[in-house]
Amino acid sequence: MRPRTFFALSGPAIALMAALLIAPLIATLTWSFQNVPVGQSGTFVGLDNYRQLLTSPRFGRAAAFTVAFALVITFLKLVFGYLLAVLLTKVRRGRAIFLGLLLSTYVVPTVVGALDFSWLFNDVFGGPFNRLLEVFGIHIDWLVSEWPARTLVAMHMLWHEIPFAVLILFAGLQALSKEPLEAAELDGANWWQRQRYVVIPSLGRLISFVCVIGIMDALKIFDSIRIITPAASQLGTESLMTYVYQIALNDSYRLGIGSAVNVLTIILTLVLLAPFLRSTWRDARGK
Repeated sequence: MRPRTFFALSGPAIALMAALLIAPLIATLTWSFQNVPVGQSGTFVGLDNYRQLLTSPRFGRAAAFTVAFALVITFLKLVFGYLLAVLLTKVRRGRAIFLGLLLSTYVVPTVVGALDFSWLFNDVFGGPFNRLLEVFGIHIDWLVSEWPARTLVAMHMLWHEIPFAVLILFAGLQALSKEPLEAAELDGANWWQRQRYVVIPSLGRLISFVCVIGIMDALKIFDSIRIITPAASQLGTESLMTYVYQIALNDSYRLGIGSAVNVLTIILTLVLLAPFLRSTWRDARGK
């Protein structure tokens, strides 16, 4: 394909990407160094926005919760996704039905799923799950206690996101050659040894892909927290995205501070993804 033809065909897509991605990114970076009242031009304040954030206990708590949440959720998503994918390879009948039921949780809108979880665990609206726990003499205040609220948000995200990991890893398992597994079994390797030394290394690129997507999804969590725990700052479930919403659009309309949070979130995302991106780059170069 000639360069002129290539740019003629890809030009509109590149222009649209620049308008929707690059321009807002430049505006966010610019505003992060300014005090930007709503509806007015910003005034340059240097690093004051970043200085305020890095000395703010609330921002520190939100950042710590977001990072810990992303790492734990990604790990659990990978573990449960892998186990379910392995289980699917053993199923001979009803696999399509099982996959359909599993993927139904992934296509449900996040807000709808979060509302369902709130209803299931909320005493005010009936709380069927709480009623079941009461049969065993257990009572948990899911929506007003710190760790139960965090657990509930994590459960909802795993319920919503695990099918993606299952689908990717199941496809990888289906494409694996059977000869290495048969050779390992003949050599006396048990199930765990075959998974550890044969299967998992063969799925390395797919595992890295699942981890990258999982970390990115967990870092931008917003809907689940807003629906399940509206008082996130008091419950200890405030993420960086809910923090941005509160300070930039809900409480004080501090758009400059909000932009600085977004810039720091991008840097944090790149730091967390660096090991996986480096591994993918090395694999692509054949090293």
